[in-house]
Amino acid sequence: MTCVRFFALGPLHAEVAGQWLDLGPVRQQAVFATLLFNVDRVVTPASILHGVWGAEVPATGTKLIPPYIYRLRRTLDAAGDAGDGPAIETLRIGYRLRLGSAGTDVADFDDAVDRAAAAEACGDLAGAVALLAEAEKSWVGEPLAGLPGPYAQSRRQHLLERRVVSVEHRLELQLRLGHGHAALPVLTALRAEFPLREHVAIMLMTALYQTGRHAEAMDVFSAFRAQLAAELGVEPTPALAEAYIGMLRGELGLPPAPHGR
Repeated sequence: MTCVRFFALGPLHAEVAGQWLDLGPVRQQAVFATLLFNVDRVVTPASILHGVWGAEVPATGTKLIPPYIYRLRRTLDAAGDAGDGPAIETLRIGYRLRLGSAGTDVADFDDAVDRAAAAEACGDLAGAVALLAEAEKSWVGEPLAGLPGPYAQSRRQHLLERRVVSVEHRLELQLRLGHGHAALPVLTALRAEFPLREHVAIMLMTALYQTGRHAEAMDVFSAFRAQLAAELGVEPTPALAEAYIGMLRGELGLPPAPHGR
């Protein structure tokens, strides 16, 4: 059986047997993204309209939606898996996407993260690190890159945050294993990308400290404290202050987990 696969952790597209399916122009793709991230749920034409066009809804309103659905349905029907492929249903109040045998890269990412959590719960930290690294391979760029509308933007931000949290957790596990050298390059890049992300700063301090680069770890603290004061007008949090005191005492341990984990 040849299955359709949908990819959203980068430019949205679909493939069957390695061949790309044409999901149409970007507005049509944005309509499909709304259905894809609400799989098995009914999405009303009004919610699609506002999610794709936002405040710039054309005068023709929901009449815009049926032609996009028609073209998407034809594309999916042509690539279907002998009756078990993805399909868009038209219901009284809206549309519903059924995936059937189709797969998604988002599901692959979620599965690897879940398996990593199970490995960590069993005490297999190295296995959890490997599975989180596997999860990161699902990503090929900015999710839903180039798709217009507030819905795609909100999903994009949500997915990007999930990716960063996953990467942070992998690095945290590496530090718990004492692999500061391996974590340093990614932590340095994350610090540059997210200069006000406290957990990244603390982990970078920890990795530098683990590898004997104590002065550089102190520099990270000083730079982060200065950024907090200049850009947010706040003092270091207790977690950051505790890491700093730990360095002064020569007792810096593992970075604390971010709030909520």
